[in-house]
Amino acid sequence: MIAIGPVSARTDDGWLLRGEVLADGPRPAVALLLHAMMASRRSMDKPRGAGLGATLAAAGLSVVSMDLRGHGESGPSARDGARYTYDDCVLHDVPAAVALARSLFPGKRVVVVGHSLGAHAALASAGVFPDKAPDAVASIAGNFWFPSDEPSAVRRAAKAATLRTWLGVAETLGYFDPKPLGMGSDAVALPYIRQFWKVWSSDRYGSLDDRYDYAEALSRVTCPVLAVASEGDKLLAHPEPAQRFFARLGSARKTMRIVTNAERSGRAPDHMGLVTDPRSRPLWEEIATWAAALA
Repeated sequence: MIAIGPVSARTDDGWLLRGEVLADGPRPAVALLLHAMMASRRSMDKPRGAGLGATLAAAGLSVVSMDLRGHGESGPSARDGARYTYDDCVLHDVPAAVALARSLFPGKRVVVVGHSLGAHAALASAGVFPDKAPDAVASIAGNFWFPSDEPSAVRRAAKAATLRTWLGVAETLGYFDPKPLGMGSDAVALPYIRQFWKVWSSDRYGSLDDRYDYAEALSRVTCPVLAVASEGDKLLAHPEPAQRFFARLGSARKTMRIVTNAERSGRAPDHMGLVTDPRSRPLWEEIATWAAALA
């Protein structure tokens, strides 16, 4: 039996990632929870013991939840001067978290259940490093902002304005803090925001040094993928760009699930609500069923 409690993993570039084992279930799969970019692992089981993580555990899955660098307990935070990029998440954090889950639960399938950053970083990483990839990915609100994947001129303008705001604040403070705007809990480092702006302004989803083309890497993702988007997510991962991102995946075993307003009494969950709104529990149960049934 695996002890329920804190765990840690050292990335190959030396950052210490912290997290915890939430459950050691009887099913032959472990759900590796990876959070959004202005959040921490707390969002992946909220309220504690009754959220997404607990729902997966109740379905018999083992569950490991990790803080990516600069977030939660994987400090220092951007507010404390930490500097990191999106590349660090893709190239170092995701592989280290996947390796940790494999070492904790040898012989079990590792299924990344990622939200936003945790989703698209896991998919990009799986394409770049197929030998370090998880066995499957449940992508919740996973897409990356670049113009060619955004069909709406209105949303393109809103995304450009949002990124300019984030960048302006980050250039002044050295980080973007979402708390005053009610946008999240964890600050994001300036180099990370600069990379988001570079991707948007160049319309190229890739690494800062141009070594890795993440958009192309998506075509090399071969593991099963369940992608989820919501009609209530108006900007951050609207279903239209999320579907375009999904279409880039090379997997022959991929499914797109759109949560509609109609099925949620006219109000589908928003971006964070997909993982924090108790009304999303039926969706969490769908993800648990999918993960448990993977051959």
